[in-house]
Amino acid sequence: MFNDLTNYEDDPIEALFKRISLDDSSNKIDLGIGVFRDQTGQVPVMQAVVEAEKQLLKQHASKSYMSPLGNMDYCADIERSVLGEGHDALGRMVSAQTPGAGAALRGAAEFVESLCPTATVWFGEPCWGHQIEFFERAGLTTKQYRYYNREQGELDFNGMLEDLEALQENDVLLLHGCCHNPTGEDPDLAQWQTIADLINEKRVLPLVDIAYQGFGSGIEEDVAGVRLLAAQVSELILTVSSSKSFGIYRERAGLLSIIHQKQASGDSLKRKLRDTLRQLYFMAPNHGAAVVHEILSSQTLEQLWRDELNAVRHQVVAMRVALKATLEQANPEFDASFIPRQKGMFSCLPLSEAQQLRMEQQYHIYMLPNARVNVAAMSVEQSQALASAFAGILSE
Repeated sequence: MFNDLTNYEDDPIEALFKRISLDDSSNKIDLGIGVFRDQTGQVPVMQAVVEAEKQLLKQHASKSYMSPLGNMDYCADIERSVLGEGHDALGRMVSAQTPGAGAALRGAAEFVESLCPTATVWFGEPCWGHQIEFFERAGLTTKQYRYYNREQGELDFNGMLEDLEALQENDVLLLHGCCHNPTGEDPDLAQWQTIADLINEKRVLPLVDIAYQGFGSGIEEDVAGVRLLAAQVSELILTVSSSKSFGIYRERAGLLSIIHQKQASGDSLKRKLRDTLRQLYFMAPNHGAAVVHEILSSQTLEQLWRDELNAVRHQVVAMRVALKATLEQANPEFDASFIPRQKGMFSCLPLSEAQQLRMEQQYHIYMLPNARVNVAAMSVEQSQALASAFAGILSE
């Protein structure tokens, strides 16, 4: 039974972990894994999280099971954080807490397949590769639309709209809510409006994935496009990760929400969502969700968290400015102006697969496919090393 697993391949992230671990260079640089690091190279724990955990320890009363829908207080908190107080869609949402956004996406895939197995799910090119995998594993057809112009380092919005003319009724259109992974390139509000108009014209289901709220322009600013879209479409699936925004990567706290038409039965949707998720897992771990709820239910802790997240964002923005300067200083012919314009953790350098391999072999600099670099994990010294290596690669 198990013999056929001999040549089972690692996914890109696991393969990257393995290559980094086998490299014994003291100068190796990991720019692939999606975590925030401070300038000392540490992945810090937010003080708001530490204080929330202290409070939870005092309140600790039970380790009993919860519903497959998870922590409902957490769900309500994240719904409001994403959509804002008083948003019309808050009154027509059914939500579940999930073990991170990956589980939310996998649950969304099963949910869609059970209701419309003939739907095609559309993803930008490039996108986070696991997104496509989740939906294909559920048995759904997937296609990609143009999203990013690597030559120009900008959103290919005209190409996106041309490709999406092929959308069929009940197809699913997956969008990144902010801080696009892997490109850092987001639509502006006018483009979000065009997307909303297209969705209504084509009668398709939008699925918005949000993993980096607060890393781009600000906690409220980063979800302005999602709020616009949710106000103008009748149905929407929302998946949210709290890993980055709260720095609780290993705690696995995420959200899957279904925004439905006002005449739809919320109770029936809730039962359907519960039964769909129960086929994947019985319940999500509660600790991360409880930490988030503790923070967002305390004015003091919420303000502390907002201050800390703003400090993270300011470091990322400053690092983008520094990376542009070092790249252009080392490569006078190279225009790196796209890097400070983009948002969030990631940007993609214009490197081929062969050039990216030489980055690893000659310079011990590691990044994921599409030459995605994690600007949020980079120190000033590492940006200088990257710029020097980049110049060396381009001069070959």
